[in-house]
Amino acid sequence: MVEMGIDELKLNYRNEKDADVRERILMIIWLKSGISSYKIGERLFCPQSKVIYWKKRYAEHGMDGLRTVQKSGRPTQMDEVTEQHIKEELSSKEYWKSTQVSSIIREKGRMIYTQRHVRRLMQKWGYSLVTPRKKHKKAASDEEVENFKKNPQRYWVLSGRE
Repeated sequence: MVEMGIDELKLNYRNEKDADVRERILMIIWLKSGISSYKIGERLFCPQSKVIYWKKRYAEHGMDGLRTVQKSGRPTQMDEVTEQHIKEELSSKEYWKSTQVSSIIREKGRMIYTQRHVRRLMQKWGYSLVTPRKKHKKAASDEEVENFKKNPQRYWVLSGRE
């Protein structure tokens, strides 16, 4: 493994977007500068063992060792074919409630997921959560808004009064 010099590490530090990786690069820079792992831990408000851990990871794997390794987690119950069928059905409409999606998953995939997990799946599939806003009881109707856009008139209103 070819280790980088301090200048190369500083360049990687400046270009890195991930804050955790930046902190780890900083640890290595300071270690190469001769600062003790205890002092680095104090500066970064972390235990000295964490500094040693990332030092070993860097020594074994270089810059790639400083990146966060994705944890595998529990394997999914849904196979790819079922997931594709569900996605196809969801593409028929623009808006879905998570309860509706949950019932589709129950029908097509014969699986029961919690509402929280259904929301995670929806986010993974590219959907975003939209919550409707409340409308004020004295708000203008859609027709009045369109009319105002076509014929804008200026009104003066005394602040603090209706």
